[in-house]
This record gives sequence, C-alpha cells and structure tokens, in this order.
Amino acid sequence: MKLRWLFTFVAAAVLAVFGSQWATTTDPSPAPADPVSVPTQSLPAPASPAAAADAGSLIVPDVAVRDTDGRIVWRGDVDLAPALERIEAGERDPHRNDGGVFGNRERLLPARPAGYYHEYVVRTPGIPHAGPQRLVIGAEGEVYYTSDHYVSFLRVR
Repeated sequence: MKLRWLFTFVAAAVLAVFGSQWATTTDPSPAPADPVSVPTQSLPAPASPAAAADAGSLIVPDVAVRDTDGRIVWRGDVDLAPALERIEAGERDPHRNDGGVFGNRERLLPARPAGYYHEYVVRTPGIPHAGPQRLVIGAEGEVYYTSDHYVSFLRVR
C-alpha cells in the first residue's frame, strides 16, 4: 500500500514538473545538504504544457545505448512515460532487480539512507534482455534516468 502511494506521488510530481520546467543544474559542486552532486542535463521544453500533458510522454532525445564493448546497439528517442505508468500501476518487469533497492554504490546520486532509492528497468527496443536503461526513484519522488547502467544520470524532475 505504501509503495503504491509512492508511485502515485512520483507520477504526480513528474507530471507537475513536466508541465512547468525541467531541472537544468550543471554545477558539479555539491549542495550543502547533498555531499554528492548529480550532473544533469535539461530535457527539451514541450511546445506547450497542454501539448505535453496531452501527449503524456517524457521524451529523452537521441539516446545511444551501448553494449558492454561500447558499440551502439540502439539509438533513438526514449519515452519514459510507459515505464513510469508501469511503475505507478505496480506492475513489475520480469528482471529480478526491477523495483529493488538501488544501493547508489557509484555514489553519483545524492547520499541518502539505505533503501531510499529503488531501480526499475526501461526496456530497449530490439534487446531481448533488460539492457542498461534504468529509472531510479527516490522516496521523496525524485526520478533519475540512466541509459548506461549507472555510469551517468539525467534527473527527470
């Protein structure tokens, strides 16, 4: 029950932010409350907030997904809305770690207590396994996207 509330909160927060603006912080120095900073990029602003709400999509443009040898195995725009809708609905991806605790061992996200972050699979077209794309969601509703299995993150809030 508590997990469903979290997903509802996350979806509402993402939609509220999507209708107004995206985070655009690129300052690598840590904020006083967060000893570890997260380099972020901004997503393109939609033509209008109403158009974005109607489309119901969170598009990350021109993502290059690479295999373990560094070769590009897929390139295109990634729509995060279906993954967020799946998470909100409480549906799990078959991958064993989907919905599991994200340990932040890379220390690229702000330091938080154990169990604060959870990871979710974002499937890549044409790849039969889970692939490297993930969403990491914090207990306070922050959402991070990685296309390279935790090497870098894009804050989607």
